Amino acid sequence: MKTAIAICAMVSACGFAQEPEANSFRGMVRLNRAPVSNEVLKVKLPRPVERQLSNGLRLVILESHRAPTIALTISVPSSNLRDGATPGLSEATAALMMLGTTTKNARQISEAMADLGTTVSFGAGGGGGGRGGGAPAGGSATITVNSLTENFDASMALMSDILLRPSFPADEFEKWRTRQRSQLEQSRTQPNTLSSETLMRVLYPSDARQFTRLTLESLNKLTRENLIEHYKKYYVPSGELAGISGDITPKDAVAKLEQYLAGWKGGPVAKITLPMAAPIAEKKVYLVSRPGSVQTSLTLANRAIERTNADYIACMVMNQVLGSGPAARLFRIIREEKGYTYGVSSSFTASRQLQHFSSAMSVRTEVTEPALTDLLKEFAEIRNVTVPKEELEGAKRTLVASFALGLENPAQVLQRWMQQREFGLPEDYWDTYAEKIMAITAADVARVAKKYVPYDNVQIIAVGDGDKIRELLKKFGPVEEKAVE
Repeated sequence: MKTAIAICAMVSACGFAQEPEANSFRGMVRLNRAPVSNEVLKVKLPRPVERQLSNGLRLVILESHRAPTIALTISVPSSNLRDGATPGLSEATAALMMLGTTTKNARQISEAMADLGTTVSFGAGGGGGGRGGGAPAGGSATITVNSLTENFDASMALMSDILLRPSFPADEFEKWRTRQRSQLEQSRTQPNTLSSETLMRVLYPSDARQFTRLTLESLNKLTRENLIEHYKKYYVPSGELAGISGDITPKDAVAKLEQYLAGWKGGPVAKITLPMAAPIAEKKVYLVSRPGSVQTSLTLANRAIERTNADYIACMVMNQVLGSGPAARLFRIIREEKGYTYGVSSSFTASRQLQHFSSAMSVRTEVTEPALTDLLKEFAEIRNVTVPKEELEGAKRTLVASFALGLENPAQVLQRWMQQREFGLPEDYWDTYAEKIMAITAADVARVAKKYVPYDNVQIIAVGDGDKIRELLKKFGPVEEKAVE
């Protein structure tokens, strides 16, 4: 990882460079700035190697001996988008797999991980949904192992036991249902849960993406047999990607996965393919009324951009200016200057299944109208007013520095390569990433803001006291009221 070390050193050096000039823009005075050395733009990520395992897994290996640790991630085609009539089925399956095998009970599994200092997890298949509360829609589930090198064999033995011999114990299933019932009842009182659910139903109304979380109704329907059936059908290799990084050679990585997963067969399972619809054309407000609420939870969104779109990097730069981090406009203006909220941000979700822009904040009920007005004003500003040079350069430097610092971590570098393979990005995509960021112009920012930041077609989700905010919301578009289920 010598390249990463050199890059980080240069970024750090840049961070202490002082310039006497003061540069001001809306909501901020910059007393100095950190220039980006041209050397930072010359990146060549360490190349992984790829091997095909006998069970069909594509294993991507990134060797690094800087620390005595190994991280493994395996994708399987389980997904909340495959839950069908019982939302939460994939979530339940992953949870119960960790609660007992034919050789160990839940306590023994937990104690084994503690003794080894190892993390083994089975994820339910989320992948970038809305704000809080609901499980996002994902196309695959993940199995992860994070271990010290000396304990990797024992960790793999534990993981393979969970993967190959889950027992789905009936008593643990009933305990899990009881815990979930309590959590679900509590979640119905949380504005973020209601906002997230409404967001998915507004943006993805025609398919499984709108039903991505366990509900009380589906919990009551779930049976142990449902879980076993889902496990048998979807916890198979099926040609999915796996990645391993850290203190291991490609030869040993292949040998150990072949050893511990020798009995794991199955597939193929057809990929999930869902259409990306155009942005919603007409502005609309969705009110979820919570009588007595002292805050209004606001989410502004619309469908936006795919990860493979040529505009993606320009969108990242534009959003760094608008709503990513404490130097962004939304934080400076809406939070610091106006004092409407403790937290506000914006982001793009661009996975295989979800493609949207969203911005979210919670405000006191009495400032719902001015806060929403000023948030939309910032949307209009980024779309229609040229971003000042210093503000744009600061946003680009932040993105480049963050990227460079991330190269210090082999697991993060491997994640970049896994993303490159998942989306079919060019082989030199990450080598030229910093350079492409610095090449973005103010004209690029304005162009993508007009295209992807919703204004005349914004979808507004408001969760709050309907009696107090119903009339004022009508100033922002036609209002459709949704009951709390």
